[in-house]
Amino acid sequence: MYAKSGSISSGYTIFKQMEIHNIVSWNTIIAAFANHGRGKKAITLFDDMTLIGFKPDSVTFLGLLTACNHSGLANEAQTLFNSMNKDYKITPTIEHLCCIVDLLGRAGRVYEAEQYMIKYSIGDDAIVLGCLLSACLQHGGVIVGERIAKRLLELNPVTSSPYVLLSNLYASERKWDGVGRTRKILQCSGLKKETAHSLIEVKGSVEKFVVGDFSHSRMNDILNLLRNLSWMKEEDLLYY
Repeated sequence: MYAKSGSISSGYTIFKQMEIHNIVSWNTIIAAFANHGRGKKAITLFDDMTLIGFKPDSVTFLGLLTACNHSGLANEAQTLFNSMNKDYKITPTIEHLCCIVDLLGRAGRVYEAEQYMIKYSIGDDAIVLGCLLSACLQHGGVIVGERIAKRLLELNPVTSSPYVLLSNLYASERKWDGVGRTRKILQCSGLKKETAHSLIEVKGSVEKFVVGDFSHSRMNDILNLLRNLSWMKEEDLLYY
């Protein structure tokens, strides 16, 4: 509760004051530091936990990989991920794999990320593939990007996103022939680029907001609220 409300120090104090710790309390404090971007502290806690004889479970490693992801600790994440099955006989789940692939991809190590996908047979997960394709765009991994885009199109041929990302990837590398070829394929497919939108869940109901669309049934209420928030912000600035 303290960690979720932003007071990680208070949460850690209560943890240290506990007379008895179990795997749940260890996992909770590791996840707390993970969510606050304190990756190295989360790893230190893991070392403390194993040193006194506690065996980690899949939840422990999910917290650790999340901690590494938030802190950009790619090497540490690989070491932890590899130790799951080797040292603790824990089979990685799709959540663990998503963490390591996403982290390695954002670190520019797209080939290594692809190898994890191949080894653990998660090449059919469109979300993971999309994250890796975006990483290829950011870091210029054209060869891997082509393979990922092809697989994405095989899985989900009704969306234009892989075409757009691949075209942008070619453009970032000044491969204009690839750009033209990809755009031509997109045009021939009849697909159109999806309009940008955002989703928000309120009381169990999901609302969709599309760029440039003001047809929502409560648009007047939304605009009035935005005006009030804008006015309050101006008042705060004047006060300070």
